[in-house]
Amino acid sequence: MKNSFYKNEKMILWTIIIMIYFISLGWSEEKKFVYDDHGKRDPFWPLVGPTGFIINYGADLQLSDIVLEGIMTDQNGNNIAIINAMIVKPNDKIGAYIVQRIEKDRVVLIKGKEQSILKLKKED
Repeated sequence: MKNSFYKNEKMILWTIIIMIYFISLGWSEEKKFVYDDHGKRDPFWPLVGPTGFIINYGADLQLSDIVLEGIMTDQNGNNIAIINAMIVKPNDKIGAYIVQRIEKDRVVLIKGKEQSILKLKKED
């Protein structure tokens, strides 16, 4: 009977050790989910823009289709902009355009070697 008690105690101890090992494997790496759109429109982006027209997120997006709706800046230079109801930061893509810089009143986009500036409209 004494032998049986030690056998059960060892089995419980090994079970606990194995459980701790497997739990620690899951906690050792923090995995950050990154949505891979495979070159297609993110399903959470709006289909219709503020002007009432359908937003085209494809590579054939024209500069006239891009609407700068707002800019948020901070002292550290972590600026973001709202373009076509999407929050963007430097190096983000909007169709074939890449956000190069976000300043307090404008956003600079590049497409190949072409540089375009979206200015924030002042309200009356």
